[in-house]
Amino acid sequence: MFRNFVCLCLFTFLSAPAFAATVTKVKGKSALIDLQGEAASPGDSFYALGSGGKRTGLIKVAKVKGEKAIGKIVKGSVGAGMKLELAPSKNASGGGGGGSNKRATTETKSDGRSYWGAMFGYGRDSMDVNVNDSVTGAFKEKAALSGSGFSAKGLFDYEVFSQVWFRGTAGLEMFKVAGPAKCGNLNGEACTADINYISMDFVARYVFTTTSFRPWLGFGVGLLFPMSKSATALQAQSISTTNVIMIPAGVDWFISPNLYIPISVEYGMLPKSDEVEASWIAFRVGFAVPF
Repeated sequence: MFRNFVCLCLFTFLSAPAFAATVTKVKGKSALIDLQGEAASPGDSFYALGSGGKRTGLIKVAKVKGEKAIGKIVKGSVGAGMKLELAPSKNASGGGGGGSNKRATTETKSDGRSYWGAMFGYGRDSMDVNVNDSVTGAFKEKAALSGSGFSAKGLFDYEVFSQVWFRGTAGLEMFKVAGPAKCGNLNGEACTADINYISMDFVARYVFTTTSFRPWLGFGVGLLFPMSKSATALQAQSISTTNVIMIPAGVDWFISPNLYIPISVEYGMLPKSDEVEASWIAFRVGFAVPF
């Protein structure tokens, strides 16, 4: 049931409408913008997108009224019918002499974009483990364990290309499972595993749109360093540094030029052995701001 819920959430994220502001008219250095659901305020900036999503110009919003806005073409080439991408960067405020140079410097810095923030998660953990007889050592039964854990990690996002992003995270990842089966030890204890990892994760992401609502699909790997551990389902000394393969998907939701909410659903697979097979499904949400 939980997996069905995760799939439903992921489908909702990926099928949500992606608004895209559009240039409807250009006259001199002024452009009339149809926001089409984009949130914008005077002082915000938009990239004009040409064929293939390539940025060809930059527009700074001067006035907003309802779904329409008037902007000034700051640089580059802008034409009617072009889609617009909200520029998630701090723009210099207009001032006295030298304001034009100040804007140009700020906009140049925004071209190579990186962000930092934090993500918090809830995971459903599962483990299948072989239970052996405590006396003979022979295989007795297979125990299916499950449980839940939480995570808290720092985040770093970097735009490699317009639709290819790198995400790195590091922090606490909990893995906790238990089951009704009795482990094959002399005390007949219930099978459990409770591990707190320090994790370092590396994910490559393909972003499907460049609007303020950006669904993506990724692939990554993580390194897991056990910080604390206790287990009856397996020998505690066998719990050591390991890795995980991750297949995540989600959305980056820009709620302002300088803040977005990263949301993701992730399937993680730990190394499989003859004795143990473990995985998790995690839901994560957080925040990110320009670095």
